[in-house]
Amino acid sequence: MPGIAVIGAQWGDEGKGKISHLLSEGVDLVVRFNGGPNAGHTVVDSYGEIRLHHLPAGALREGTVGVLAHGMVIDPWVLREELQEVEKQGRPVPKLLISDRAHVILPHHKEMEVGSGIAKSIGTTRRGIGPAYADKALRLGIRFADLADQDVARERLSRLEGAHRNPYRPPMDPERVVQELFEFYAAFKDTIGDSIRTITAALAEGRNVLFEGAQGTLLDIDLGTYPYVTSSHTTVHGIASGAGISPKKVERIIGVLKAYTTRVGEGPFPTEDVGQLGELLRRKGMEYGATTGRPRRCGWLDLVALRYAQRVNDFTELAVTKLDVLSGLPEILVCTAYRIGNERVEEFPSSLMDLSHARPIYERLPGWKEDVRGIRVKEELPRAARDYLRYIEEALGVPVRLISVGPKPEETIFC
Repeated sequence: MPGIAVIGAQWGDEGKGKISHLLSEGVDLVVRFNGGPNAGHTVVDSYGEIRLHHLPAGALREGTVGVLAHGMVIDPWVLREELQEVEKQGRPVPKLLISDRAHVILPHHKEMEVGSGIAKSIGTTRRGIGPAYADKALRLGIRFADLADQDVARERLSRLEGAHRNPYRPPMDPERVVQELFEFYAAFKDTIGDSIRTITAALAEGRNVLFEGAQGTLLDIDLGTYPYVTSSHTTVHGIASGAGISPKKVERIIGVLKAYTTRVGEGPFPTEDVGQLGELLRRKGMEYGATTGRPRRCGWLDLVALRYAQRVNDFTELAVTKLDVLSGLPEILVCTAYRIGNERVEEFPSSLMDLSHARPIYERLPGWKEDVRGIRVKEELPRAARDYLRYIEEALGVPVRLISVGPKPEETIFC
């Protein structure tokens, strides 16, 4: 059976956690292939609400293995705290497989992120993600496979400390860090292994594999709004490199998008509303970062950006979340093109300067007054809500197969 991918179509925070958890029933493996503890996937179920950072949302299902693949960077200290939080809620301990090729986020990576000023200028999560990926590219990183040999780990930590020595911060104590890493390795060594072999074998045997993306298309290191992006590949293309499988193995690609648009951190956002509408969306949608708690910037749906996301990922179907947040609005605006200078632009620009000067050209659609949270059949939605969904389908050329009308799992419409 081909793999299924859940990919964010906007600037992240689209609700991938809920969608992944819903689709993970009966799935054998749920694979995170990019990012690290900068993810904030929220799941609401019979145990309550939990926000996950490393763990795939689907890994909360009993019998499902959560795979942290080599495309991730993993903070052992944060991962251990996350697992403790899962147990504190009375949940079964997730079954995990940590790739032995995945790189370790070390304490100095967080210090580097904050000290360099990048965290403030770009608006990062301050979790050490960028510096960890940078060390990986510089061939200075430490992988989980390296923790099996204490001498190798010590040598690499000493090399790292020498490369990043800074007179303005206390030096890293390689021996203390090594000992803490060895404690983690001793506790988790049975979960560390060859994730590529496990994933490819599962696909070859016809077992169900779900690939859960973190962040969103417009935050991709290559394809997003650089430099206001994350440090990994957040699109469907990240699955091949981050999980080590052939792209041919992923046949269903589910693009997750909010019924409006949000963004956390700095960077251009053409449809942002800094007035009453933006505040209304933030309040009704509870738009605060699951990882940082920062208020999200909010605005109308941007079809220019979504058409670009569709071209990049070739979604086979869409999941539209937070449709309920738009209830009560007399009309809904949808951005169909930009005005940059005197030119009408319908393609998402690669130039950050152009995007910064882009002014949205809106089409106005009728809103609806009815509360939709209790609706479970698409045909029972208000006419204006159905027309809005149809408008999105026609604009992107992709069917909407799932509609979220609230945070709870049952507040979902399957089409």
